[in-house]
Amino acid sequence: MLVEGSVTYVAKRRFLSKAPSVISYLLGSVGVGLIARGGHWRSPTAAAGAFICAAGIGLFTAVQRGIVRGLTTFCEDALKADMRDIGAHYRAPAAFFVAARPRSTDTKKAVEEEEVVGYVGLEYQPDKDASVAEVRRMIVSAKHRRRGIAVRLMHALIAHAEALPGLQYIELGTSEFQPGAQRMYEKLGWQLVSVERAGNWLGSLELRHFRRPVGTGIPGKL
Repeated sequence: MLVEGSVTYVAKRRFLSKAPSVISYLLGSVGVGLIARGGHWRSPTAAAGAFICAAGIGLFTAVQRGIVRGLTTFCEDALKADMRDIGAHYRAPAAFFVAARPRSTDTKKAVEEEEVVGYVGLEYQPDKDASVAEVRRMIVSAKHRRRGIAVRLMHALIAHAEALPGLQYIELGTSEFQPGAQRMYEKLGWQLVSVERAGNWLGSLELRHFRRPVGTGIPGKL
């Protein structure tokens, strides 16, 4: 299901104005024009128009399916990487924070039937570089967004990072398809340090890298 505000939803909408989609619109317009000019379906002009229209529709469909396929591959790769063994990958001094809520109003069953509504990881490998940690897998369930869950998760992550000796910066990467998350990061003290483009004209996107100094405290908390 396509949820408004999700990465897939935003990506599909953003690609409506990118080069591949614009080309598909032009092909469709040219095709319709040729069909109208041909007068009847059996004319060579109308046949060419129908072919061009089909090409435009095919290109547009391929782009939209490519977005879903790319995001699905990203999730599958994550499940094969750090998310395959969260306990091992995010063991101390790294950390992994989970937000949960009871599924049942029955207090006896509440703990047993908790529902995970969000999580975030802090990847930290001091043996490689003790000065930098990275935010990973910041996710909140679509039906539980706009309730402050992401901010509370990030507060917990920042508090943990502030207590790590030798850590100087917390970095994170995101894309142009996550504007809401970027606004939250900036409010919490992250600053944009670089932007790069990935892919090609058929499916390029902006990757944005943020950095936050450690030792500045948690915004909104004393």
